[in-house]
Amino acid sequence: MSGGAVKSAVRFICERLSLAVVAIGTVFMALVFVVVEYHSSHLGQYSVVLVNNTNRVQVVSAATPHGELQTGDSIDLQALSPRQRFSLLRGAHAGTRLTLTATRDGRTFVTTLPAGSPDYTRRATLARDVGVPVSFFLTLALASTLFLLRPRPITLAFYAYTILMLIKINKAALDLAVWPVNIASDLAIQAVYPLTQLMILIFAHRLYGRSGRAWPWFVAAAVVLSVAVFVAWVDPIVWTVFQKYGFPGPTNLFMSGSDAALLMVVLAALAYIASGATALDRTRVTWVISGIALGPILDLTWAAANVCSTLIGNTSLPILYVQSWTGALLPWFNLIGSIFVLYGLLSERAVDFRFAIGRAAVYGIITASLLLLFGTFEWVVEQIFESTKPAIYISLFAALVIGFTLNALHGRIEYFLNTFFFRDQRRSEEALRRASRALANTSSEKTLIEFLVDEPVRVLGLKSAALFLAPAPGKPFERMAERGWSKTESERIDAEDPLIVELRADLMPIVLDGRPRADTILPGGAKAPSVVVPLLMRGSVFGFILYGSRSNGMAFSPDEQRLYVVDTPAEPKTTHVYDIASDGTKAVNGRVFFATPGWADGIRCDTEGNVWCGFSGGEQEDGVAVFAPDGKLIGRILLPERCANVCFGGVKRNRLFMAASQSVYALYVEAQGAPGG
Repeated sequence: MSGGAVKSAVRFICERLSLAVVAIGTVFMALVFVVVEYHSSHLGQYSVVLVNNTNRVQVVSAATPHGELQTGDSIDLQALSPRQRFSLLRGAHAGTRLTLTATRDGRTFVTTLPAGSPDYTRRATLARDVGVPVSFFLTLALASTLFLLRPRPITLAFYAYTILMLIKINKAALDLAVWPVNIASDLAIQAVYPLTQLMILIFAHRLYGRSGRAWPWFVAAAVVLSVAVFVAWVDPIVWTVFQKYGFPGPTNLFMSGSDAALLMVVLAALAYIASGATALDRTRVTWVISGIALGPILDLTWAAANVCSTLIGNTSLPILYVQSWTGALLPWFNLIGSIFVLYGLLSERAVDFRFAIGRAAVYGIITASLLLLFGTFEWVVEQIFESTKPAIYISLFAALVIGFTLNALHGRIEYFLNTFFFRDQRRSEEALRRASRALANTSSEKTLIEFLVDEPVRVLGLKSAALFLAPAPGKPFERMAERGWSKTESERIDAEDPLIVELRADLMPIVLDGRPRADTILPGGAKAPSVVVPLLMRGSVFGFILYGSRSNGMAFSPDEQRLYVVDTPAEPKTTHVYDIASDGTKAVNGRVFFATPGWADGIRCDTEGNVWCGFSGGEQEDGVAVFAPDGKLIGRILLPERCANVCFGGVKRNRLFMAASQSVYALYVEAQGAPGG
């Protein structure tokens, strides 16, 4: 399969199957957790280790049961089955007894080696029953959330990395699986660790990497050391279990030393990547790189402690403490690292409306709380009245109260969300409803104009509106009021105009889509009407109102001598610029500022006079477009969704907030917004 086909497949998975990937991954990791949780309370370790790929043993702790074995004894590994040899290396169910043939000073004897019991101290039990589940599922949830919010190849790689790290952290409990699944999973996990370190580098470089001569050397060193780490860690397993390919020497030193070398290269490469961050990206890069580096830093601490332990022996209490605590902190460091990465990658997303307007979540929480309250009340009543008739009547009454309460609460929640998140829309709807009710109670021409023309233009932000009335049946329609039209445009429309004929036929509003019809005399461009609403009396059209499109965005230049007006979604897709009259009362000399294939929307100006526009037009145009004062496109900020509005904020007005389809993004820019936003 070619590289292009692989990229297309990965892109398809991210765009179309992100939810399915997370669902499958969650189910798989839930099964892994069940296995881990079941075996973690049954895992026992033998109190001896094999020294440097030989059959000589070393007693780890004299306080744990070790039969008659002593440090320096030799055991007959050939007398054991591969499964028994693997359990000697990795552990077995607590209480399992392994019969060994051992040799000491030329004397052969048979002894029984019991597997120790799990640690049942309060600290260990709390960590096993609370700490492991919390860190496991929170880490998985953070990686899943990141991939769902940003379904891209790079976040898919981080999601896979998180799953691999969770499996690696909990691999000890997986060693109790049935044979040969346990040996196969153990060997696979030995490949997972160096692969995760390489994936860290790929992830960081794809995000913020810079081209430089040092980067290929970092990659080459990491690949070579990854192979060395895999061989160093697989060799004792293969030799012990299958009695083949054993390398003599201080194997533990090789294992820890290769780990330390790989981790130092990885951390140096991450520092190199972070050093290439621009000023705008520096904060975000710091969070992401720090989150990625937390795990390797803790692993390096463990590897360094293990190297020291191998060189000076297992007698140093501080080294033993370091080894113990690094193992205990690793799940939490990965969780904290995931939080850092999630915050860094989403730091430009100031608000995500999919969370803010989670009506289903609000309803679900309130409903669940009330049902829990009802269940508790039901149980108390049952205990008091012991299933008698009063208990039934009280339960029925409580159910009715809960039902009415839920209905009222849901209505109040709906009102609150609509008022809080859609305040302007709600005010507009209420204003138009008031105007429609008032029309039936007035005969004043001034009031009619106010409610039919002025109020919709003000409330809806329309570019234009015009009211036409016929003085008598069959007579031309004369313009009685206008907003946004010139005095000489379309002062009179003939009763047989095609638009009037269509109105008489349909007796309902007609959407003009912002385009004047070729056979009418209506104005075009920014003044072009979008909808015509007939005024009816006894089934006849005695007048009509032409409403223009809404102004998508308006902004003044920094010196307030120019007014920029976005005309889209009208056709053609243009943005006009107007000069402000010397007395400041009107805009004159309108002309096209820019015309593009896509749609501009909300706009703002910076102190240099550049115009920043929310934009939509496809994958390569969605986001923000920046135009120079002469109308030339000078830059873009691409977003994964269409952007409707922009504004500058922050203490220095150098943080650009971008309101997109479902999210609000924020980005520090090297420009300062003009006063007023």
